Amino acid sequence: VHDSNPEIAQARSLGIPVFERTQAWGALMRGYPNALCISGTHGKTTTTSMCTHIMMAAEKDPTVMIGGYLPLLHACHRVGKGNTIIMESCEYYNSFLSLNPTIAVILNIEADHLDFFKDIEDIKHSFRQFAERVPAETGTVIANCDDVNTMDALRGIERKVVTFGLSPKADVYAENIIHRGSSSEFDIYHRGNLFAHVTLHVPGIHNVRNALAATAAAIVLGVSPNAVKYGLAGFEGAGRRFDYKGKFQGADLYDDYAHHPSELRALLDAVDTLDYQRTIVVFQPHTYSRTATLFNDFVEQLRRPTIVYLAEIYAAREKNTIGISSADLAAQIPGAKFYPTFAEIEAELRRIARPGDIILTVGAGDVFRIGEHLLYPADNKD
Repeated sequence: VHDSNPEIAQARSLGIPVFERTQAWGALMRGYPNALCISGTHGKTTTTSMCTHIMMAAEKDPTVMIGGYLPLLHACHRVGKGNTIIMESCEYYNSFLSLNPTIAVILNIEADHLDFFKDIEDIKHSFRQFAERVPAETGTVIANCDDVNTMDALRGIERKVVTFGLSPKADVYAENIIHRGSSSEFDIYHRGNLFAHVTLHVPGIHNVRNALAATAAAIVLGVSPNAVKYGLAGFEGAGRRFDYKGKFQGADLYDDYAHHPSELRALLDAVDTLDYQRTIVVFQPHTYSRTATLFNDFVEQLRRPTIVYLAEIYAAREKNTIGISSADLAAQIPGAKFYPTFAEIEAELRRIARPGDIILTVGAGDVFRIGEHLLYPADNKD
């Protein structure tokens, strides 16, 4: 909301304090002894949701703000009476630098939001500043030791750092990982000692990492192994994160928020472990700048599915000054088809969907509406 907005302008003229959203949350956060802030290029919503499940299982009555819908809460937020606040923390426009974490989680750092950041070094610098917002004497930074950019950003930081990862070099790590369909079982170790054996009902090795980050946060907060075990066992995904929508002509239809090539890779890696005959992806790129900057990486990942349908780029906050289209992606992906309208994609899916398929509507825009139209045509006459 810009300063030209009449309510904002009137508030300023009357001397009423005006806060941007994260500034307001940063102010509220100061009242909590434990402020757990989860950041990273990917995995924030899922990990924040996992942390919420764990803290609810531990009966800590947390206050929560998530960037997506969590079925456990029937909402994106929760106002609790406990001494812990859990917040998804986004780096775009450096908004997370308005927060006041006592525990700062960094899941990973990659090139994204390059309409704001200059380059990867600029992004790493912002994450370093975020980590330095935890109190030097009492705060903790939780970091992915498998991610080179994260560890580079934190090099020499004068804060307590707890690491997580897939090898024993991390403080919190996983061993004996077994994938069964869309679930995983594994042991979580803390500094060489078995902490908990957990079952995770969301697919993919990236979600194992997310669970390790959530566990590391729980350990710092003094949460019991049983709360971690039962909290993670009860987590079945956040809204728009490998979100099962229903059956369509015998095919399983899922929706996912992936809008960066690395998120696409993680999604497709997870699907590869499942027993589907065909993977059908409907992808809607998000913003012209991201599509142009990461064009070749998008092409690389979108060559993987059996069938790819491309919707037009979702503009979000941008205007198309670049002159780019999803048709440009389709031209570089063998067999891919670009359709200017959702109705055309829906018609194609009605024509080809069959048992043994998984259909994925993918993107951070409104591509999820395609699945809604297919599954609930009577409710979607627009």
